[in-house]
Amino acid sequence: MSGEREVERASKRYGPTNLGRFAFTRLLLGVGLLMIWPFVFGAIVEETTATRHAARGEGIPGTFTAESQSCGRGGCTWYGTFTTGDFFEFSLGRVALRGDGGRSIHVGEAIPALDVGSGEFVHMKGGSPEWGEAIAAGFIGAITGGLGIWLNGMVLWGVYWTRASPASRKRAAREHGESSALRRLADRDRWVWSARPGSSAMRMKIARSGERTLAGVTGLLTLVALLLLFGLFWAEFNKQTTVAELVAASWAPLFAIAVAGVVVQTFRLVLARPRMWVTDDELVIWDALLLWKVLRIPRTEIAAIHYGDEPRRGRDEEHVTRLTPFREELNLVLRMRDEISLPSRRLRWGNWFWVMLTMRNMNPQTSMPQRGYLVRWLCLRVKDPRRVAADLDRWLAEGRTAQPPEAAPIGHAHDGTVRTHRGVGGARIKIKGRLPRPVLAEFGNEGSGTLRAWLRRTEFGRGTPVVECGPGAPSATTAPPAMTVPPATTVLDDRLVSGKALTKRFLHVESEGRWTVTISGPERARGFTRSTTGSGPEVLNYQGPAGIAVVTCPDGQAIQVYLRGPDLAVLHGCDPVVSTAAMPSPSPGDEPVPSRSTFAVPAQAILQVKTAGAAEWRIDVTPLEQADDSTAPPTGHVRPFEHSLTGNQPAVVRYLGPPGPVLFRSGDAFGLLHLNADLTPVRTLALPDGDTKIHLHSHTLLQVTGGHGTWSLEEMHPAAGLTRRR
Repeated sequence: MSGEREVERASKRYGPTNLGRFAFTRLLLGVGLLMIWPFVFGAIVEETTATRHAARGEGIPGTFTAESQSCGRGGCTWYGTFTTGDFFEFSLGRVALRGDGGRSIHVGEAIPALDVGSGEFVHMKGGSPEWGEAIAAGFIGAITGGLGIWLNGMVLWGVYWTRASPASRKRAAREHGESSALRRLADRDRWVWSARPGSSAMRMKIARSGERTLAGVTGLLTLVALLLLFGLFWAEFNKQTTVAELVAASWAPLFAIAVAGVVVQTFRLVLARPRMWVTDDELVIWDALLLWKVLRIPRTEIAAIHYGDEPRRGRDEEHVTRLTPFREELNLVLRMRDEISLPSRRLRWGNWFWVMLTMRNMNPQTSMPQRGYLVRWLCLRVKDPRRVAADLDRWLAEGRTAQPPEAAPIGHAHDGTVRTHRGVGGARIKIKGRLPRPVLAEFGNEGSGTLRAWLRRTEFGRGTPVVECGPGAPSATTAPPAMTVPPATTVLDDRLVSGKALTKRFLHVESEGRWTVTISGPERARGFTRSTTGSGPEVLNYQGPAGIAVVTCPDGQAIQVYLRGPDLAVLHGCDPVVSTAAMPSPSPGDEPVPSRSTFAVPAQAILQVKTAGAAEWRIDVTPLEQADDSTAPPTGHVRPFEHSLTGNQPAVVRYLGPPGPVLFRSGDAFGLLHLNADLTPVRTLALPDGDTKIHLHSHTLLQVTGGHGTWSLEEMHPAAGLTRRR
């Protein structure tokens, strides 16, 4: 059954109806008809001239001797020998007699006749001229010549309209004419051995379809074979060449010149493989078939790299050029910042053939480079397109990334200022003045119960809980009675109670014993570099290099981590960056299941840890250089992502695929942040509200925020989908 389907598919694809849609089929039919046209046109001229002489009674007199008669649907015709009657007697054998008017003729009868200049017939003296043969020959000539010229004219007209606009061609001619032909020959970019860079920063190859190359060579050989066949017919059957036949056959040398250009271009197609190099500051492309010299594109002129033939633009889309002579699927697109002009070869030097091969229903299916076109989207076909797109995108990002300035110390309103408030039981603390930045608050509980605190906008307004600590707090009831509960540290921010700056706010504290509240700047936060442990709410000052942190709760309790800058202001999208729920309580006799979450920590970051009561936790940070090392995975590492990735905890992800669309399925618990090279969040890509389609560059660092549920990342490249379907 599969064989029958293949035969049916091939019959539909290569049947007469479908083949008639291709311009190459029309070109072959047109050339075939033009091969017949010189012989038919010569016969038309000869027949018409002889019949006109017969009508005028002009010709060489002589005698026709009847020998045989041939009858058909159009009547009967006598054949015989014609002999002149002058001094230089000559004879014509086996010629037809016309103008007899149907009179009765016998074998051997001699009839006066005229030689009117045709080698096929003589005309009886005084007979009426017979125009039927001339009209029939003219009709056949009109069909062969007219249809042949029309078919070839349609093809040439379709190719002609693929050219750039007249204004663009004039501009290109001015640019091309600024230098002499000799100077253009001496241009170092014209020859690959002088234009190629010493080395390439990455390995890549431009690919050409072997199947379509073979089809193009076969088409060219077919045209050459037709020309040779026409020459053989001319030499074999045309013993005496007339001026009319020479005029009718004048198309052959012109077409041979056009085919000669195609032959040269075909040699370039087969022997000169296109190449591409990448240097520190430019992209170099050499294609002897389509470009007359090397194309150099500075890195600053390239806006983006696209994997696959995206955006999938039609032929009529302006400023889109495909660097291929075929109608084939391309897999890499360079998008320029501004339109550029390519050093394209002219169509008349042979590249018209490739445009013609891609035409269907006289509609060109290609946008190959042509002189005068302004290009903004340059489409290529390369080997290993995923890797090439990813490498080029990373190379492009290196050009955009400026050297980060050295971090300047950030001032804080409470730097060096420490205020301590003491009290017993319940009390309200009035904090006056504007707080342009959040402040650090340390709560010490000397009583046996739980200390709770709320930040209020007004003295008796509804407050926001900021801390809960002490022996009686949740998750602290299991601690030994003699254990000293450390002070709880948190950050007070006006954003907790108001959307605008306040001139005063109130801190309401409730406790069963004595307590102290110390308000200061970030300098009192506990510092650490690689690892630290603690219990309960605390604010930490990370003093190491940018790295990947893992926060662990040994007992699987709920924990939140807020990522703040050196001035205590929360970083973009990091409130919180980690928010995990408590793990299910273990069965009696089983150990609790620890919870682990991964997040990125930039240098000089402030970490605010929030827990329920005095829950224990641990934070380990691995520098980014070691976190990317897959040979020896550290405690905290960057998860590589290509094709797809899933998880159920916050994580740091590096996208290694080519630039393009990616689908992030967040459920209702996870968000997605874009990190820069310093691991600082710069943009929110997705919120925890379902599926989000985003566009990622290669080697982009991502932070998955949240805490409970599952998330996934999946590429949505059109080219990847086509590959899977195949």
